[in-house]
Amino acid sequence: MGYNKEYYIDALAAVAERKKEAEAIADMETKTVQISYPEIQEIENKINEIGLEAVKSAVKLSGTADLIKLKEQYESLAKQRDELIAKYKVDVKLLSPQYRCKKCNDTGYENGKLCECVKAIAKEKYYKDLCQQMPLERSTFENFDLSLYPDDCVSNMNEIFKFCKDYADGFNPTSKSLLFFGRTGLGKTHLSLAIANGVIDKGYSVIYGSSQNFLKQIEDEAFGRKSGDTLNALLDCDLLILDDFGTEFLSSFISSAIYNILNTRALKSMPTVISTNLSLGEINSVYGERIFSRIIGNYVIKQFTGKDIRQVQMVKNNS
Repeated sequence: MGYNKEYYIDALAAVAERKKEAEAIADMETKTVQISYPEIQEIENKINEIGLEAVKSAVKLSGTADLIKLKEQYESLAKQRDELIAKYKVDVKLLSPQYRCKKCNDTGYENGKLCECVKAIAKEKYYKDLCQQMPLERSTFENFDLSLYPDDCVSNMNEIFKFCKDYADGFNPTSKSLLFFGRTGLGKTHLSLAIANGVIDKGYSVIYGSSQNFLKQIEDEAFGRKSGDTLNALLDCDLLILDDFGTEFLSSFISSAIYNILNTRALKSMPTVISTNLSLGEINSVYGERIFSRIIGNYVIKQFTGKDIRQVQMVKNNS
């Protein structure tokens, strides 16, 4: 997956900061040991001196006898050092930098190429930027108010609420896909975002956004008007939530892109949540049999009922 170079620059900077932090911690731990146990540092200094002597002897070609003697001294000192380390229970692992990435040691490069850790950070930042307008803090299961629905709709909406909460609690990368449909203002977006909250808390990647905005972005990138890789981001995330499905300006390109997204994720058993104000009949009419059959055959369908809860809430607040 390719991203704007700014994402990679930011990712490399983040990895460099990790490297700096790991080395600073190791240096601090080393200085602590040096101050707390000076006898260990004294032996370490002698070992370093022997190392220098060994190099000088090798350069002078003074024979193997001197090198053997230096080796014996080194082994004796190393044994003393190790005994002191064991005595004082010094964690020697902490004296070396504990890099986050074992492949590149937080340099950002492995065998001359960008390391996977850099690509992962770039991907994470890209996902966050795609979801920057996701109002997670305002849409949770805790603040979903069933009292805003008329009596004849409460049972249905309570069932949907419990279904969504169980879905989020038990989410995994092969969970079922969902279709939420019903008139505007019935809580489809709220429960979609509540699911996103729960799934993110479980450590999975979630991309949420307007279907119209995503498809416009994909079109602009495909025709060179913008740079980015939105399509592959939508195909790769653990959970994709397409809000306002049905508001796109349909063209042959957009229709193909929609089918590609839904079909690819279905074939890979990757869950998608679609929220739309269209009825099932309207979805079939607008998108055609190919897309409609993909949804009907692969999605758990939930119809939201009631009155516009935003208007009900406004009346309730003003009464």
